[in-house]
Amino acid sequence: MRFAQHKDPSWALGSGGGKARLRQQAYTFIEIMVAGGLLGFMVFSVYTAFSYGFTTIALSQENLRADQVLVQKLETLRVHDWSQVNSGYIPTNFTSSFSTNGGVAQGATYTGTVSITSMPLTESYSNTLRQVTVTLAWTSGGVPRTRSMSTLVSQHGIQTYKP
Repeated sequence: MRFAQHKDPSWALGSGGGKARLRQQAYTFIEIMVAGGLLGFMVFSVYTAFSYGFTTIALSQENLRADQVLVQKLETLRVHDWSQVNSGYIPTNFTSSFSTNGGVAQGATYTGTVSITSMPLTESYSNTLRQVTVTLAWTSGGVPRTRSMSTLVSQHGIQTYKP
């Protein structure tokens, strides 16, 4: 079986000839470069979005842990009587850590202070009332952060009646 041979090789490159086919290949290369650039930009954008999201989650966890520590310190006032609150029995400095790795302390370390002060009131009950302020400080991502909560403690509690 014999095949016919053509003397003009342009028939194999398409109907437009060799130059048209080369121009079409050049446009294809440019399209591939643009698509590659767009793909790179999209991958970079997704990576940046995930990185920002994880940073936001970590900061939210640290803030939540700070609130938990503050509430825990203020709730311990419930087990102290008036003489302990008034005498310096409650420690004024403490540290607490936050870990997301099963108990291994790799997260934020909170340093806190407890301040117990008299209320600047002129009413007759002012000497039976104390303001307790708990303040926390920690560093997150190189940025120092603080949080504080205050409450009032009364010598007689909420109720002043005696059964």
